[in-house]
Amino acid sequence: MNESVKQVAVSYNLSNDGNIKGYKWFKEGQPFKGAFLISHGMAEHIERYDEFARELAEHNYIVYGHNQRGHKDTILSKQDYGYMGENNNFEIMVTDLSEICDVIKEEHPELPIILFGHSMGSFVSQRFAQLYGNKINGLIITGSSQNSNLLLSVGLLIARIICKLKGRRYRSNLLNDLSFKSFNKVFKPNRTEFDWLNRDEKEVDKYVADPYCGGIFSAAYFKDFFKALKDINANFELVRKDLPLLILSGGNDPVGGCGKGVTKLYQTYVKKQMSDLTFKLYDQARHEILLELCKEEVKQDIFNWLANH
Repeated sequence: MNESVKQVAVSYNLSNDGNIKGYKWFKEGQPFKGAFLISHGMAEHIERYDEFARELAEHNYIVYGHNQRGHKDTILSKQDYGYMGENNNFEIMVTDLSEICDVIKEEHPELPIILFGHSMGSFVSQRFAQLYGNKINGLIITGSSQNSNLLLSVGLLIARIICKLKGRRYRSNLLNDLSFKSFNKVFKPNRTEFDWLNRDEKEVDKYVADPYCGGIFSAAYFKDFFKALKDINANFELVRKDLPLLILSGGNDPVGGCGKGVTKLYQTYVKKQMSDLTFKLYDQARHEILLELCKEEVKQDIFNWLANH
């Protein structure tokens, strides 16, 4: 741990009854190059980005990261894990990002803001770019993909039926299996149910042992998530064409279709004539590339991209 970097706990009283908690990381003594906002993935938490945030701070960025609704210390009880609220879970997370961007701009009006989203956070960030893209100066997404509207429609129908029959808080093994069960098949024989996350077994074991990682989310989460992915697919043209965009993915990340789905996403942005678009696949790497065996290469690619923007 780099002792010269400060980590300060923060909380945000946001609209939609949101008491969101997180951190700021920064190094004193040098002017900041920019603000870096992290949107983490499903079934994890912002503390898992501590190493990355500290390295960004060493590069003179002030880093903001919060635990998204339904995750870790944003929940009041274990029953709330994976449940974001009575209304549209996903759009509320997008609104949260927008309001935190406003806080950053109030605190540091002179700084450009770079938004980073991983996995679920990559989709939250892409929807943010469609609705509030003028609030940021660059977007980095990892662990992402572009999904078939047909499959999303099937998943959405099933999730709606389960919500109606069992309630929004119900934890459905069926929805969880439909979303994740196939991911580990690529890596048989499996050591754990999360082998698809990383080639580094130590990192997988840390995830498995973490009480705030994994688990089954609410039926409402899946319903709202599937709908949001369809909304993203329908509104790529809303992303401003001059927004710098960096897309990074593991070549063996099943979320990105082991390269196919995330390449489709990249090609969609190419067709939308984005003027500053960069894409890279890391051979053999799986889902969590910031914790993967190639993590130093990934971080250096991000630092190089930031230096040019």
